[in-house]
Amino acid sequence: MINGQKVGCGIVTYNRPALLKKLYDSLPAEIIDCVVIINDGEVYPEFSAYDSEVFFNNETNLGVGKSKNRALSRLMDAGCEHLFLIEDDIYIKSPEVFELYILTSTLTGIQHLNYSQHGLMNKTPSGEANAVYRIDYGNGINLPLYRHCVGAFSYYSKRSLEAAGLMDETYHNAFEHVDHTLAIINQNMHPPFWFFADIDNSQLYLGDEPWTLEGSTISSDTLHRKNALAAIEHFTLKHGCEPVRHPLASDQELMDSLNSIKQNFGLNI
Repeated sequence: MINGQKVGCGIVTYNRPALLKKLYDSLPAEIIDCVVIINDGEVYPEFSAYDSEVFFNNETNLGVGKSKNRALSRLMDAGCEHLFLIEDDIYIKSPEVFELYILTSTLTGIQHLNYSQHGLMNKTPSGEANAVYRIDYGNGINLPLYRHCVGAFSYYSKRSLEAAGLMDETYHNAFEHVDHTLAIINQNMHPPFWFFADIDNSQLYLGDEPWTLEGSTISSDTLHRKNALAAIEHFTLKHGCEPVRHPLASDQELMDSLNSIKQNFGLNI
């Protein structure tokens, strides 16, 4: 619990029991009030170690979107005000990461944040964080904005989910988190598309397994290309353009959005 509000953590796992244990063991029990694990893969003997009130098996493979929705629904039903979704190749380096995401959301008003440093897309060739903007809010909050939306560790306020709803389950294992972030953008609770918000220096607080094609249970799947193409087609029908063709907001539109979000949802100090 943080500032008297319940904190929930939803984990989605698929055929990586050792990584799931590494993540689960890294969670700070003194902060997290409710944990929900959704297993979308095979059932391993190691899973018997998890409490039945925490661990839930999908009877068949449902995909990331539906599995994350199962986790979010349970956390919402448990009365969580702050919700985190984590995939099984992430682990917690520092327990204060949860407080930092909540503090950043509280002060900026941004209701949804995504860990930017998983994979390679938001990094320089030498592996450094490559933010396109950094916004100084004062009070120690220096908000980085990145070009790419990565969904391996995500923060949601209860308010954002009540306004935008859960993920579109038409997406199976591709673009579900991009579409969901866009739904929150459309509620004026997150900066414009292509300016995806994270906490500063998030890589110091979260760790992940180095991304490889072989290690990715989604990208290495023989159906991944088919799923990705179907997801792009659905996104295009829904939003009028492919994800990579989504319009880029001007600097003025960006600042207007950030100011509006701060005014509507941020804490004035």
